[in-house]
Amino acid sequence: MKRHQYIVAAGTLWFAANAHSSDELLAVVLEQQEAFKEGNCNKVESFMDEEITFYANNRRMNREQVGNFCRSRKRPFGAGRPPVEDTVTPYRVSETLGYTVRDFKWQDKSDRVIHEVVTKIWSKQESGWKMIHFQSTVIPEKGEEQEN
Repeated sequence: MKRHQYIVAAGTLWFAANAHSSDELLAVVLEQQEAFKEGNCNKVESFMDEEITFYANNRRMNREQVGNFCRSRKRPFGAGRPPVEDTVTPYRVSETLGYTVRDFKWQDKSDRVIHEVVTKIWSKQESGWKMIHFQSTVIPEKGEEQEN
């Protein structure tokens, strides 16, 4: 086998391994999202590392506050309709570290479209994937004043 064939074969194996790993991470984040949507807050907390850093729209919360927030949310969310747009993209950094980015738009009860981006950093631990960082930002519509 020629040298370039080895390089192509090694590259193909690397991409296949990382694609599989990204699929594993995607499955975890979708399971965690579904638990939040259903109000299974104990399961939501089981995906969080004990020392998680959690920021939602410039507000920092600890793990206990996130659990309380989950339990206090009325469901279904917003107007009870599925998101207008919803994309979750997993990125595998190493065997034990990855992150996901969810870019979605949903309608509130006033039919206003809300654009939100959620980034989660995940660490693979003995007990499975744990979220070690969460960052959620609502992106203002054009013409809206941004808060400083």
